[in-house]
Amino acid sequence: MTKPDEKTSNTTQRTYTKDLLCSVSIAPAPTKYYESKDKPEQPLSRQARGYMKTTASLVGKDTDEERSLFDLPRFDNDTNAYKETLSQNTAITGYHLFAKWQRLKDERGIYTIDNLKHFADSLQTTPQELKLYLIYLGGYQRPITKLNIIKEKGKKEKRILSIYHDKLFHIKFNIRLKDGETENDFTNDDRTGTRYLSFIRDRDIYSVEISPSLSLQEELQGKGLGNVLTDDDFVAFSLDLSELAFKLFCYSGSHRPSFKIGFDKLISPRHLNLEKQVYGVRNSTGKRLRAGKGKPRILARIREALQELADKGHLVSWAYNEERDLFSWTYSNKIIKHKELLTVKPEETGQDK
Repeated sequence: MTKPDEKTSNTTQRTYTKDLLCSVSIAPAPTKYYESKDKPEQPLSRQARGYMKTTASLVGKDTDEERSLFDLPRFDNDTNAYKETLSQNTAITGYHLFAKWQRLKDERGIYTIDNLKHFADSLQTTPQELKLYLIYLGGYQRPITKLNIIKEKGKKEKRILSIYHDKLFHIKFNIRLKDGETENDFTNDDRTGTRYLSFIRDRDIYSVEISPSLSLQEELQGKGLGNVLTDDDFVAFSLDLSELAFKLFCYSGSHRPSFKIGFDKLISPRHLNLEKQVYGVRNSTGKRLRAGKGKPRILARIREALQELADKGHLVSWAYNEERDLFSWTYSNKIIKHKELLTVKPEETGQDK
């Protein structure tokens, strides 16, 4: 069974992305992003750098033998709701939620989707698939570490490292009950594990209430890792990227416009998380369970992805120093609006990083 994120061929992907680009007044090119000179200026939204780093690392194909959440329409009892990867479309849904939440949240700090079809159309997906993306975003737990310095008069300061898990988004589904139905009609099994996923997918959703995690809200305010600014073209641009180009797009946007990084560091789990693709997978005893594709092949793919970002206008330039095994790049302000690329004062954007 094909996963929703992989349901289209490259040709189909370009086709529906082209339609989305047209809807926001961008010239309909299948492989390149063009900005219209006559297009009115769009409002800017903040994107949390922490989420950009998270998606750069997590986005990938689900290679687990366990049944994936995105394997429609069949669900098995051994499905794990907490996976180690996010699909590209799931990650893009999260970026779209950030933009919508900032503009449309209510006095409680909650953004409500009251028309799943309309929201799904803006991502060129279906309401059924959108429900799964939202379940995934609401279920993923990410580790957070914070260093607190406690100073007491006359005493040596204490350095306390706090480690906890936080969600990406807090998401509540409001379900329309059928005539004659009550809460007692549903067992606890309907609300847990795989049955919960099937239950949400198959029910008529009245609305979905969404708010980013507190740690990500703080980044949108300029705290922690801070944020960058984007406009509505962010989603259209992201949908038109290959998977690795999207990962590099998110990763580059989480840093300053000009950046350098070595190959080994770039492929590490903390960054693009490509080590297993390069070196394969081994068990605790060192036995190789799956062979890797090797450095030359992954290196070539990274270079192709960087060139894709350059061709589509995100990167002004990029280079790979073979002797030092070092990548470097500089991105434009076409999609990512870092404070170094803006004419307004940094404090006016909330970008203090």
